[in-house]
Amino acid sequence: MAAVVALDLSRSGLRGVQIESPYTARPTISRFAALAIEDGTVFDGEIVDQRRAIAALKELWKRGGFTTKNVVLGISNRKVVVREVTLPALTGPNRSTSLRFAVEGQVPIDLDDAILDFLPLRDVETPHGPQQEGLLVATVRSSLEATVNAIERSGHSIDAVDFSGFSLLRLMPGPQRGTQAIINVGGSSTTIVISTAGTPRFVRIVPSGGDDVTRSIERALGVSFAEAEQDKIARGLQGGAATPRDVDAETVLRENIAGLIDSIRNTFSFWANAHPDAPVSFVTLTGGGSRLNGLTLVLSRALGVETAYGNPLGSFSVSQKARNAGIEPWGLELASSLGVAVGAKVSTKPARGASKASAKSSAKAAAAGAKQAEKDAKAAAKADAKAAAKGARK
Repeated sequence: MAAVVALDLSRSGLRGVQIESPYTARPTISRFAALAIEDGTVFDGEIVDQRRAIAALKELWKRGGFTTKNVVLGISNRKVVVREVTLPALTGPNRSTSLRFAVEGQVPIDLDDAILDFLPLRDVETPHGPQQEGLLVATVRSSLEATVNAIERSGHSIDAVDFSGFSLLRLMPGPQRGTQAIINVGGSSTTIVISTAGTPRFVRIVPSGGDDVTRSIERALGVSFAEAEQDKIARGLQGGAATPRDVDAETVLRENIAGLIDSIRNTFSFWANAHPDAPVSFVTLTGGGSRLNGLTLVLSRALGVETAYGNPLGSFSVSQKARNAGIEPWGLELASSLGVAVGAKVSTKPARGASKASAKSSAKAAAAGAKQAEKDAKAAAKADAKAAAKGARK
């Protein structure tokens, strides 16, 4: 299998990792490079300035000495929507188009400008016939295409793209028994994946991340974003403010982290109420935004669950060349993109599908059944939650 470069995009810089023997159980990392970029080139994991990004990508390849033009990406940002849905079994050449009609009205995205994927988790029997329960992932096509266009215009090509919630789970599947959660704190969003025995059960994307905390410090101290990021990492959550300036910085830091933790805790509470038989027993923390001294301890106390940083490089053989290039401190940032290169290869570019006119007749019945099944599933989930709450009060 030809080598690929796992590409990580953030507001502050680009990171590239060349991976030999990708899409296997244990690939090899052969090369690494990191490059700082101008503010405004990337936002929320997407390329927004084509000219600057193209120049930066060319420089990254030159700096890393990468010998392949194939790129893999893990995507997760505020424009990605994940839903638990129940759908008819969708197979055959018109699967993508049928999926589009089956989920109409279930995601807050214009389906004409959407990339959709459905991960079936289990087969169920309903009054409407055999159905599949699973996770629907949707994102805005135009935003992803802007990133893909910049990569291609820089002389490279997309080999595989995947939702980071799934790629993280391939990278760190957790124990074969029990339920675990992976919390990936990115720049502008945080992805929470709850899984059992390596199978995703629930995903939530919180529209808050490490950059939001940094910006609050930037405003409070009147410093640059880069200086605020350094201050955040150095300060951590250990306290010990000695000056009024330190008190201001610690106050905004704690307020922003408290808001993020509340969102995470609410997600865990929702899961616990809906699935009292599968409590989360361990939390793995990743993502560049999680690089904050004391965060694992604060999360562990808030969630009542043991929390530790993950080891994204643990699934790879890492060459001395990559170590010498300084890859090890960047493991947390690289996790979601590295996971795309582990295990079976995912779909390269989800197709837009056939036109509505040609697909409507074949998808109409499936859509109607899916909507009714979804109503049934929601009603059942609501009843389960009420029963669980009643039992808890007793």
